[in-house]
Amino acid sequence: MLIELLLSLILIIIGTKLASHLCHRIGIPAVIGELLTGVILGPALLGLVLHTEVISLFAEIGVILLMFLAGLESDLDKLKKYLKPSVMVALFGILLPMVFLSGAAHLFDISWKEALFIGVIFSATSVSISVQVLKEYKRLDTAEGSVILGAAVVDDIAVVLIVSLFSAFLSMDSTSPNGIGLLWELLGTKILFFLGLFLFAKFILNPLLALVKKIVAVEVETAFALVLCFAFAILSEKVGMSDVIGAFFIGLLLSKHESKDKMEHNVSVISYSLFIPVFFVSIGLDIELSAFKEYALLIIVFTILATLTKLIGGYIGGRMTHLGKEQSLIIGAGMVSRGEMALIIVKMGENIGLVSPGHYSAIIVAVILTTLFSPLLIKFAVEKAEKKQLA
Repeated sequence: MLIELLLSLILIIIGTKLASHLCHRIGIPAVIGELLTGVILGPALLGLVLHTEVISLFAEIGVILLMFLAGLESDLDKLKKYLKPSVMVALFGILLPMVFLSGAAHLFDISWKEALFIGVIFSATSVSISVQVLKEYKRLDTAEGSVILGAAVVDDIAVVLIVSLFSAFLSMDSTSPNGIGLLWELLGTKILFFLGLFLFAKFILNPLLALVKKIVAVEVETAFALVLCFAFAILSEKVGMSDVIGAFFIGLLLSKHESKDKMEHNVSVISYSLFIPVFFVSIGLDIELSAFKEYALLIIVFTILATLTKLIGGYIGGRMTHLGKEQSLIIGAGMVSRGEMALIIVKMGENIGLVSPGHYSAIIVAVILTTLFSPLLIKFAVEKAEKKQLA
């Protein structure tokens, strides 16, 4: 097992670095090459790397570290400043996919219950891919970058709550909580999480970091940053939210610390050498070519609608809060990627019987295709904005 894992990691590291180099040479986002590396190495083509449980664990650590780094590189004041646009972008980015994807699914003779859940799946945004592309184009710490990050967090929380509602109503019986009890089960722990995060930042974080600085050990501050990253990822997962939310927010709190640059550099070395490449490759590993043959039309319709609804929803949200056309287009493009968030929700749907086995592969392929298109859309939107600035 160890030899198989090491061989897989060798192939993933070499493959992603060569693919990134090739992408830079031909002028497309490096993440496209990394995603396609998974398709080439995986079951869809060569079958050299399989999506094993260990690879999944490496990938999960990769996305946690990626969002932790996104928090470290963000500006808390800027995120607060663009809270209103973030909420509007998230709102339209959930509403449009819910309406259009659910309606389209029902037109394919899918039951309303499953169709509505498919709408929920495509309402989710995975900003981890967008973060990587925005970093590549030096757009993460901008107005549009802040709105994309803020909207993705709001989107994640809202979609998790919607999925929780679906699960609660499906599993409801005479012993299930209702009224205030149900409301507490859905919202209470999440409110406590953010309250705890606020109190930790206000009273504990700085004294704790001062104490850590006194410890004589190699890279103690970076090690402690990773401890906080993983601890808050666990906490957010325990209260029913995505682990990346906890990782992002603790990274955001650490972004104000004097050792932020050192932490960011050291965590980046660890992350981009191993864990983040595995995450990008793991998405491509889920592609099954057989799904194209059996559900070609469904995949095409889902992919087009999933791309357009997020793109247009993000654009409308940006324009309604008085952001420029070019900024709003970048925001819309940055919200298109579904990635791991949608993959997690579709798996949950399959487990609770809301997604039929027949449609599972078609949804997975459509999710991955939108994730592949997102970096290209961001590149197009950024280049358009840069041309406007030069004109």
